[in-house]
Amino acid sequence: MHHRSGVFLFALLLASFDFVGCSGLVAGNNGNPPPATLGITNVLVGSATTSSCQVDWTTNVLADSAVDYGTSTSYGSTTPVDPAMVMSHQVVLSGLAPGTVYYYQVRSTDSTSNNARSSGHSFKTSGGSPAITMQPTSQTVTAGQTASFSAAATGTAPLSFQWNRNGTAISGATSSSYTTPATTSSDNGAQFTVKVSNTAGSVTSSAATVTVNAAPVAPSITTQPASQTVTAGQTPSFSVAATGTVPLSHQWRKNGTAISGATSSSYTTPATTSADNGAQFTVVVTNTAGSVTSNAATLTVNPAPAPGIQVNPASINFGNTLVGSSLSQVLIITNTGTSTLSISQVAQSGAAFTVSGFSLPLNVNPGQQTTITVAFLPTSVGASAGNISIVSNAPTSPTSVVLSGTGIAATLNLNISPTSLSFGSITTSTSSAPQNVTITNTGNSNVTISQISVTGTGYSITGGGAPVTLSPLQTLTLTALFSPTAAGSVNGSISIVSNANGSPASVSLSGTGVAPVQHSVALTLQAGTSTVSGYNVYRSTVSSTGYIKLNSSLVSGLTYTDSSVQNGTTYFYVATAVDSGGTESTYSNEMQAVIP
Repeated sequence: MHHRSGVFLFALLLASFDFVGCSGLVAGNNGNPPPATLGITNVLVGSATTSSCQVDWTTNVLADSAVDYGTSTSYGSTTPVDPAMVMSHQVVLSGLAPGTVYYYQVRSTDSTSNNARSSGHSFKTSGGSPAITMQPTSQTVTAGQTASFSAAATGTAPLSFQWNRNGTAISGATSSSYTTPATTSSDNGAQFTVKVSNTAGSVTSSAATVTVNAAPVAPSITTQPASQTVTAGQTPSFSVAATGTVPLSHQWRKNGTAISGATSSSYTTPATTSADNGAQFTVVVTNTAGSVTSNAATLTVNPAPAPGIQVNPASINFGNTLVGSSLSQVLIITNTGTSTLSISQVAQSGAAFTVSGFSLPLNVNPGQQTTITVAFLPTSVGASAGNISIVSNAPTSPTSVVLSGTGIAATLNLNISPTSLSFGSITTSTSSAPQNVTITNTGNSNVTISQISVTGTGYSITGGGAPVTLSPLQTLTLTALFSPTAAGSVNGSISIVSNANGSPASVSLSGTGVAPVQHSVALTLQAGTSTVSGYNVYRSTVSSTGYIKLNSSLVSGLTYTDSSVQNGTTYFYVATAVDSGGTESTYSNEMQAVIP
């Protein structure tokens, strides 16, 4: 085979046929028994590999050597005649397929033109399709762990492996073993198989199932124990609610010391005294995955019923707020006393702050809470300070909440990444791989993109449906393609028009269109000894089958050029000879052409 300037040259050996008249009979003994002076014995296969086989026989007189062979009893292929006159004959058949049964007969002709042929024989080349000798086994893991599968197979090397999950090929999983990423509950029940392939065929393993058990979940407190206020002599109760893998164990503590026997989700104290005032109660919740300690609940023991007031948060900081906009937070007021809390006045100071969401008088039962809404509405840039004063019947009245916040100006900024795209060399009438441009709002205010456009022949974008508004930190992704229509360098750009600083933003585009390479295959036919009218040339993309005739009329010469080949395709060629009566020979040997 020769390769020069995209042209592949092959020599095809045509089986030799001698045609008698128009009958198309093969020369030889014409079916008559060989002369008694020439005899063939001891026909056997000396050695067979995956692609070759040595055939041995003996004759009773000196004679030449040839073998007819093929994958059926009609043979179809013949070795060149070895003219050496010997009595011990050896002929090597090459270019055979692995793991395949071949049929053959041997032929010899002595110096006086007496010829003889043996009866039919057969042999099988070594190797063949892969066979799985160790199937992958099912695995049981805990969520977060990985699962590993392996398989073993025999067959003609090289063997290739492709692992599949639920029937879909896993990218990069091409060895005899495969380890999953960290599993999740969604992987439970997934089935894994492996397909083993070689040049002779493929086989798929049985399915291995992965069972994913839930990982133990450490406890998490969903309801914290609440502080209690009681009158001396009462018995307050504390409770907690928690989630996590059962069983959960509880241990209550008072001022950091474990309370004997307090091991349920709730705890009721003995009758309280003034000495218990201010005691801190916590509970430790434990399981096999860990433990968590609750917030502390404070026990307040009052000598007589009295209201109490608690505000949360004790101060409110609104942080940075755009001038002309408003931010709100909720102030929670809790009655921590033992009688009704009556709020008679709520007043705020600071021109940028307001309070709402309540009506006076505001009564809160013991242990209950109410809320008021505090808003910050800056009208200028800079820091603001204020205060809320709550007047009530609680002993600690008035209660004060400090307010603060800063007015800031709006900024309108867009970040474009990258600012240039290079597509390299792309074959004309094809498209490049897509490349992305990310637009990010890096300011503190909404930015409106009013127009996105692209210039340059062959460039296109998707994903930029203008007009569109981006909130702070929001992104928009544009996808660009280069589809050149002619060879040569092409420059372009993407323009992004918005109300942001520096508009319009631009992304430069570059790429080069290149013309496709045209290939052809040149075939050289080697004629046999027969007188023929011409030849037919056949082609297939599958070896040994599916041949399609290329020529519309007989090829009169011994060369033929196939200019209809496609890039990235492998072709298989055979030829036949046709005599004057229209009788066509069997296929020649097959030749292969790989088009880059």
